[in-house]
Amino acid sequence: MKAGLHVSESEFRELLVERLEVITSDEFEAARSVAGRFQVPLERALAERGHIPPKFLLEQLAQQWGVKFCDLKISDINPEALRRVREEYARTHLLVPFDLTGDTLSVAMADPRDSKTIAQLQHLTSLRIAPYLAAQDRILRGHLLYRGNLLEILQRAAEEQGAVAKTGHADAATTATVLLERILEYAAVTDASDIHIEPYEHETLVRYRIDGVLREVLRMPPQTITPLAVRIKALASMRVDDRRAPQDGRFDGDLGAFKLDLRISTLPTHWGEKIVVRVLLTDQTTMDLEGLGLMGEDYDVVLRNILRPYGMVLVTGPTGAGKSTTLYAVLAHLGSEKQNLVNISTIEDPVEHPLPRISQVSINSRAGIDFASGLRAVLRQDPDIIMVGEIRDRDTADIAVRAALVGRLLFSTLHTNDATTAIPRLIDMGVEPFLLASTLTMVVAQRLVRRICMNCRESIEIRPELVETLSKRTDYSAAIGALRAQGMLGAASDDLKGIRLFRGKGCRQCGGSGYRGRVGLFEILEIDEETRRMMLDRRDAPAIRGAAINRGMKTMFQDGLAKMLLGQTTAEELMRATM
Repeated sequence: MKAGLHVSESEFRELLVERLEVITSDEFEAARSVAGRFQVPLERALAERGHIPPKFLLEQLAQQWGVKFCDLKISDINPEALRRVREEYARTHLLVPFDLTGDTLSVAMADPRDSKTIAQLQHLTSLRIAPYLAAQDRILRGHLLYRGNLLEILQRAAEEQGAVAKTGHADAATTATVLLERILEYAAVTDASDIHIEPYEHETLVRYRIDGVLREVLRMPPQTITPLAVRIKALASMRVDDRRAPQDGRFDGDLGAFKLDLRISTLPTHWGEKIVVRVLLTDQTTMDLEGLGLMGEDYDVVLRNILRPYGMVLVTGPTGAGKSTTLYAVLAHLGSEKQNLVNISTIEDPVEHPLPRISQVSINSRAGIDFASGLRAVLRQDPDIIMVGEIRDRDTADIAVRAALVGRLLFSTLHTNDATTAIPRLIDMGVEPFLLASTLTMVVAQRLVRRICMNCRESIEIRPELVETLSKRTDYSAAIGALRAQGMLGAASDDLKGIRLFRGKGCRQCGGSGYRGRVGLFEILEIDEETRRMMLDRRDAPAIRGAAINRGMKTMFQDGLAKMLLGQTTAEELMRATM
């Protein structure tokens, strides 16, 4: 079995089987056998076999060892701290210094119990060492920062590529390879979800989507797009000589310490091929339900409905709203909750995150596998729980509804603006109202907003013009009344005037943006008898929505206001997502 955490089998057994009791002795032995057979770290086999989130496993280990746990992010690493330990030593001992406060150097380590290494670090740095347990792959990503300022390195690589491409030199392919590697490195350290490479008449732009917002990072000469596109398309097994048709492909980006799963899309434009790269870091773990941002009663409603034995649950929202993340979190929870008692299958376009002990199928149009045909095939595999990536057409909708009608629990997504619009949308697709009323149990609409950076958060007074803009919404008064009833506003507060909110000033950890990470805004429609009656009567979305709000449904705007008041996000983000 491969080296992983510096933990003995007996320690793992004591922690997971005897103390936490999250897996049985037989399951532990099975995981140990899998780790040896497939040459993977024991902690990975235990996480998959026992459905234990890796972060939870590390937190419990740190607690047992009497050390702190660090969920290390690249932005947490202080360059001054990094300079205190040589790269060779950090790589050899699998550690990375990330903070320097006074005479204390905080160090993320794969083995924070290694007293010999800690003593050496104290001698080498003349500082007191605070050891933290961190995931090995996060430490390896941190080592990328030893290269220096990655943005400056990226810019130099682009300048070299531009000079070579301009002269038509034979080294254009080599410099394109180097430039692509630098582009991917920058994506890794900034946690970018997408890279946009866009050709225009006088320049080629490189923009990164970070925390859901595109940021322009690089401008290159226009001639750089051709060799860069050729290199990307060659790696993705796409037709290099075809520049007139859109293409899709994928490849693994190897950055030495870890890999990136890259999905490529090309689109012919007037000035050349635009390339969008979806970046999936293989060390990312599926977010749990608690981490999505569901508040109080909303979490209870979601949990109640996903634990039903049958029915249909839909997640709605535009592209980039986090629908897939929510579904993955639901499936991970069900896999853990129901252990080996159910057969879970998915049909996705494409599979973004492998989930342990869940059968995942990718759409393949060339092989004749679309959502409808994939769903038909999965239904012949004795499934208990099915996740369909998206309901796009009548055929898929009809099969999905009938699958839920005969005792399966089915999850899927729709592109609608709010929860209640999903009902007339499915009826417009041709689903009979009586079938929909018999199967649909819950609709979750969502958006993602940027989360305020907690390192530089400050209190401010809300601007009057913001209050005026927010108050123009038709549901503003109802939302304020609901928040007052929940105790989030004073009993005498008729609106938001004069209250204090929060914002991020901008710091090193958030790259000066004032935001770090994202949080979901949710609107949850739990289907009750009144809603079923309105379905059968073919009532429109506004009527269903009005009735649901009167019966207590929290709107996405109301959820956003609550999170704004709690200091999780800003008024500007709320307006961007809901206005």
